[in-house]
Parts: sequence; C-alpha cells; structure tokens
Amino acid sequence: MGRLDGVRSGTAGGCLFNGCLAVLILPLVCVIGLWIWAATADDRAEGEARTDMRSGAETRQERLVGAASDGVLDDSEIARVFPQGKPAQGLIRIERHGPDVIVTAELLGVGPGVFLTSETFMTGCFTSTVTPDRRGPQRSEVTIRELAVENEPQSACTTAGVPPPGVFPSH
Repeated sequence: MGRLDGVRSGTAGGCLFNGCLAVLILPLVCVIGLWIWAATADDRAEGEARTDMRSGAETRQERLVGAASDGVLDDSEIARVFPQGKPAQGLIRIERHGPDVIVTAELLGVGPGVFLTSETFMTGCFTSTVTPDRRGPQRSEVTIRELAVENEPQSACTTAGVPPPGVFPSH
C-alpha cells in the first residue's frame, strides 16, 4: 500500500493542534469554570437579596413621606408601611421624641435560589427617622439607616428578640 497524498507525516502541530490534548483540556476548563460559578452562586444570590432588601427600604422611605404629608404620622399609618413578612418581623418599635418619630423595623430581601433552594431570604434591621411637617408633603423628612448587627450588637432588632440578619434559604 502506498501513502496517500493528503496525509502528511511529522507535522509541526502534533497531538496538541490535531485535537488529542484539546479534547482533554477543554473539559478541564469547563469543569473549572462550573466550579467557580457554583462556588460564587450563594454570594450572588445573597447580593441580590441584599439589593432587594435595600430597595424595599427606599420604597418604605417614600411611603413614610406620603404618610407624613398631612403633618401627622400615627401608628396605624406606620404599621401599613411595615407589614410583617416571614422570616422578617416587620415593625419592631415606634418611638416619639418631640416632632420626630423613630421607627425600627426588620425588612426582608428575596434573591434567587441556590442549587436545590427556590429562593434566598435575607433580613436586615433598619431605623427610619421621620420629621412630619404640616406645611406640605415636600417638607416632611425621612432618613433611613441600616443597623449592622456585627457593629452594633445591642441594636434595636436584637434587643427586641429578633434574630440577627442573615441568609435563610427556603426549602
């Protein structure tokens, strides 16, 4: 048998460029990429839940401005702004200091599920200081602040018996 004209022997590409090692390296790169993606999935889900929680706090800030627009902010208006949502406690405490109303609430953030869970829950404790002004809705002020339990171990949410903020995957 003779040699075929289209087949060259001893080419410079060798096994690497002709596919032998590429077949071994490509699955290895895919496995490493999937491993990195899986290792960071819970952090991404927690980040999205935290973003959802903070956007919920900003929404509640706007609702408090609306509730205080008549110059009076009563407890029922505050309770409507901060409903209870499991596993978050919702409204924790209302304090009044002169014209200022300080509201402490635990809020819930929901993120995508990780692996076998359907959702990722994150709770956080926030205080809102409301200064109602009878001169109109644009004059009422609301400032909101997240209480970091790690930095403030005696924060209002932990002293009220609320568990510290954390991530709770649903089952």
